[in-house]
Amino acid sequence: MVSAELELENALGVVRIRNYPPERPILIGDVTSQAENDAQQLRDWLGLGLGPVNDVVSLLELQLGVRVFLRPLDSKISGIFAFDDMAGACILLNSNHPPERISLSGAHELGHLVATRRTPEALLFNERFISPEEKYADSFGRAFLTPARSVRQLFVDITSGQSHLTRRHIILLANTFRVSREAMVRRLEELSLARKGTWEWFQINGRITNAQAQEVIGDPIEIPANILRSRGLVPHRLALLARESSKQGIYSEGQLAQLLDLDRHAIREILDGLDSEASEANEQFEIPR
Repeated sequence: MVSAELELENALGVVRIRNYPPERPILIGDVTSQAENDAQQLRDWLGLGLGPVNDVVSLLELQLGVRVFLRPLDSKISGIFAFDDMAGACILLNSNHPPERISLSGAHELGHLVATRRTPEALLFNERFISPEEKYADSFGRAFLTPARSVRQLFVDITSGQSHLTRRHIILLANTFRVSREAMVRRLEELSLARKGTWEWFQINGRITNAQAQEVIGDPIEIPANILRSRGLVPHRLALLARESSKQGIYSEGQLAQLLDLDRHAIREILDGLDSEASEANEQFEIPR
């Protein structure tokens, strides 16, 4: 997919804009603390402050210029990261996973872009993070999505005057930060806002169910629109490049099918509507260059 996108860009004379954050190599000492600091600095650099990140995939693609692809993968694979001087940063996420998991995987891979971008990496589901690089990325992903100060502040607000942590508290926190309920509890444990083993206690004692979440917050939050779109055959940007190359006669339908590793039916879905676009062409709508 990366090589196909590069080939289409070269054929059309398109240059992808990159806005990567400064690289911050991992230093000696506490890796978790460094990841926390780097994650908050990146949030500040992006203008996110302490608010929740609603759409990690769009942030990676549009604000940073990372090539992000979502495809169905083996369930044990959450994400893959690689960096190339010509292609830049590239991330592949597992579209079979829930949106909250996709977001966390994307934030994890963002940690590799920040600290270890020259080292390719595959993130496995339920992976044990042993190496400093993986510990950093794991901590970075959590800190980026659930900044410590924000979590502490909201935790105090919603538990004010109450003596025990409940499922309702977890559901409200997880919903605010757009993360899974497990990820939220693990973060509370990490910040000493909940006892170690809290998540396991909930698992043994009836879990925290979707039905309970619906009682608290109503219908589940819709999957961010761009994730839904990216679950299609190819990301929007790559599809637009393919359409333009076909419109200009650079590639035939068959050549695009081979280039993108798709069948003819899938390519026709991508190219559908080109005729009507051509008939609507008007100088009034010409894009200034």
